[in-house]
Amino acid sequence: MTDEAQSRHQTVAAIITGVMNKTALIVFIAAAVVLVISLIRNAGQRWWFIPASILFGGALGLINFRWLATAVERIYLRKGATSGTSILAAVIISILKLSAIFVVLFVVIKWQLLNIFGLLAGLSLCFLAILWEGLRLMQNTFKHEEQ
Repeated sequence: MTDEAQSRHQTVAAIITGVMNKTALIVFIAAAVVLVISLIRNAGQRWWFIPASILFGGALGLINFRWLATAVERIYLRKGATSGTSILAAVIISILKLSAIFVVLFVVIKWQLLNIFGLLAGLSLCFLAILWEGLRLMQNTFKHEEQ
């Protein structure tokens, strides 16, 4: 592997790690805030319901992001990959990944194991972390261009 390829690989790994760390931080902060609010409002027996939903949604968002990053690395960044096989592999992996997530969400929603709004909030926090990491990278890029 050339130095340039290693550098790109390290950059991609750093971005993935940054997004995952930011997601975990945001999800835990959101769950803690909602937990405190639930305890203050005396939510009764189900004080854990919405914070657990946020944590579960955040974990599902992290798994989804990690699967996506792994698929992109293995399919598109693999040496010698042709566009036809890459597209077919990407489609198959995406269908399997989304099917697995759909089954989990269907079971959780059907059996009312978690709060749907907390679950959606947790899933959405991963996207917030992606935006945060992207803005950080843009800021660093602009700083390096100015120097």
